[in-house]
Amino acid sequence: MTRHANDLKQQIEHILRWEQSSHWRARDYVYLSELVARHTQRQVDARELQAFWESSAVPPKPSLDTLASFIDYTDWDDFCARNAYGVMEADEETQLLHAPMWEIPMRWVIVLCWLSVIASIVIGILLVWKG
Repeated sequence: MTRHANDLKQQIEHILRWEQSSHWRARDYVYLSELVARHTQRQVDARELQAFWESSAVPPKPSLDTLASFIDYTDWDDFCARNAYGVMEADEETQLLHAPMWEIPMRWVIVLCWLSVIASIVIGILLVWKG
């Protein structure tokens, strides 16, 4: 199934605020079909909706157009265009703001801690001896 089809289902589920779609029954798909018809004045069969949600069967483009219209996109192409995936290009300024972080190995952290303890002891002894 395409990423866009999964996104379409997720956006519809978000708008509906129903229980998880894995718990939906046939009557839920019938009700969703009625909601879609009321909102778009176009019909999507409840069995087609159920197949779309429960399997990898992507409905035909007219049904995708209707479902995209149900969540306020013009059509399926508009949905895909506005939910596009691709490589983001970062300009120089963005790269400077998100410079790679240096990772210090744990053994160096331990060595530095011991060296600071030893340095503190040496400084303490020198202060007591000179004082």
